[in-house]
Amino acid sequence: MFKAYRFIECGGKYFPPDPVNTAAEVYQYVQTHKEQYPEVRITADHDNYTAVQAINGIIVFPKKWALLEVKQKYIDEPVSFSSDAFKQALERSGFPTDHNIDFNVLAAQSYLTELYESIEGED
Repeated sequence: MFKAYRFIECGGKYFPPDPVNTAAEVYQYVQTHKEQYPEVRITADHDNYTAVQAINGIIVFPKKWALLEVKQKYIDEPVSFSSDAFKQALERSGFPTDHNIDFNVLAAQSYLTELYESIEGED
């Protein structure tokens, strides 16, 4: 159903594709390999449509997955919240923020919800 690629260099050489069949397998594949390879790309088996892409350990596409990853890592799991770390994660995921904004956990959660809703239907 999908082909999963592990790139040796971003946009360059890659290992032969691994077959993955379900959304759960896609997610697990990306989580397992995104820290070890500069790029992980999942494409539909029948064409080259990119279904998921992670670059330098960060999911960048689809944007909803990128936002969910930021939420999971910086809001749901941390012992303490860091506004600067949250803003840097958004920036790396392709969502620049105003550097003068100082987020607390509730404001960050609200901001993520707004971003998520604003990209509805884009991916």
